[in-house]
Amino acid sequence: MSIEIHHDSAMKHVTGQSVYINDIDQSRLLIGKVIYSSQAHAQLTKIDYSEVLNIKGVHCVLTASDIPGENQMGPVIHDEPCLADKEVTFIGQAIALIAAETEEQLIEAEKKIIIEYQPLPAIIDLETAIEKSNLIAKPRIIKRGKPDEIIATAPHVLSGTLKTNGQEHWYLETQTALAIPREDNDMLVYASSQNPSETQAIVSEVLGVPKNDVEVEVKRMGGAFGGKETQANHVAAWAALLAQKTKRPVKIHLFRDDDQLMTGKRHRFISNYTIAFDDNGKILAYKVELNADAGAATDLTMAILERAMLHADNAYFLPDVEIIGKAYKTNLPSNTAFRGFGGPQGVAVIENALDRIARYLKKDAVEIRKLNFYDEDYRNITP
Repeated sequence: MSIEIHHDSAMKHVTGQSVYINDIDQSRLLIGKVIYSSQAHAQLTKIDYSEVLNIKGVHCVLTASDIPGENQMGPVIHDEPCLADKEVTFIGQAIALIAAETEEQLIEAEKKIIIEYQPLPAIIDLETAIEKSNLIAKPRIIKRGKPDEIIATAPHVLSGTLKTNGQEHWYLETQTALAIPREDNDMLVYASSQNPSETQAIVSEVLGVPKNDVEVEVKRMGGAFGGKETQANHVAAWAALLAQKTKRPVKIHLFRDDDQLMTGKRHRFISNYTIAFDDNGKILAYKVELNADAGAATDLTMAILERAMLHADNAYFLPDVEIIGKAYKTNLPSNTAFRGFGGPQGVAVIENALDRIARYLKKDAVEIRKLNFYDEDYRNITP
């Protein structure tokens, strides 16, 4: 007998009673705004916000030089500045932060800040990054057997390229954080984060305080899908910096257009493969090169790339195999976690190859897949 169990917050969600970060009422609350780059790659030659400070209701403007701790938000590799300093590497990269009493004051302030650039060459697509060998880290390789020799003598060989594009998370609640300064320089951060302990670590590093001085609470998230695993740290750090400077609560709630412009997506891949098979469609050897667009910083790219490599076989036994993973740096927002975490990109290539085998042999694709499945007792070792 089944029992219908409702989500704990279902009634609150449908009646509008659920409290999200953007709904938390705070006295003396200031609103934060992120001023970001309009250039994909450029030197910062001038940042002038002198007129901004004369606007009534504006409490502070912060740039990289005002960060008391470490100017870094990279969760694994420290290659992602909290605020751009001297150089910007993608459109949407944060350059300055403003705290004011109203949205109208922030809009006026944004118009008064002067940022000048010296453009630099930019790589804005994966194809160009591959052509220029603009790797963000060393390639990864998984190999078993002698796939090149098998391919050279196989009765049938197919080669191809599969492009899988990026994808926007489009969580209903955009990136949001509320930072509240407390006594003894402690900081309470309400974050829409999938990883509050990491958010705590990043905020503490940026503020230059011990981790136990920062408390992060996740009330609830209005969607995430991987988009708030690392990149929620950004908004939390920015809000905390403004709160620390003004000694007042500061909330940053990204406008949808800004959120989509500033944040990373699912990693786009260009994957090249060669597959050898017999007359029945049984795989004899498989070679695949998975090329991922990391964006401007590493973020979780290498773990995602490795996950794609580990899923390159999907459910099929590959007797002789070579899997190469490469991640490239581009002048785009740093791509990040997304449901599947690289798995879909790896799986899609082998599935595409099997479909091509079926068409080539004029067989049912289901038959080809069944023939190549892992077995329980033999043909059961992964690459």
